[in-house]
Amino acid sequence: MPTASGRVPPRPWRARRALTGLDHTREVLVRKYGAFLAVAALTATLLTPLCGLLHRCGCAPLWSGGQGRCNVHRPEGPHCPWCEYRALAVLATALTVGGQILVFRAVRRRSATATAALLAALALPPITIAAGALTWLPTDYPHFLVEDARARMGLPEGPIPCYGKRPAVLTCCGTGRPIE
Repeated sequence: MPTASGRVPPRPWRARRALTGLDHTREVLVRKYGAFLAVAALTATLLTPLCGLLHRCGCAPLWSGGQGRCNVHRPEGPHCPWCEYRALAVLATALTVGGQILVFRAVRRRSATATAALLAALALPPITIAAGALTWLPTDYPHFLVEDARARMGLPEGPIPCYGKRPAVLTCCGTGRPIE
């Protein structure tokens, strides 16, 4: 729209594009989702130590050995469900990041991007506990947040074994050849 003097005011994003090399759409996307990418990076960094806290399995921060001390490396005893079954770890990660995306988007509608990113990061512990519980319940792993949680709460074992038991190899017709 021209002003009273007939001049068209310059668009502020054009000056920024000249400085940053980004067009307006890319700049908005970087500003909007760059903050959530930082939250996702924080989440990826903290999931392994949170696994150790939730399952009491020995997982530590990546800079302290990561999954090297996890009980999944022992031949006996219960094995951490996230480290024993990658599908459970992927499901827990998807639930955690998905929950953080919901928090980020809900807050971003009403507040600044930085506030939304902060609240999404602060939502990591409760969301991870919920995702961890959902992926722990179908297993027979005894520990969750406290030692022997399943026995203390009187919960039955789930159908997914976490004691290093692998399913028996199916053989064909008693010949001993494995079915492929």
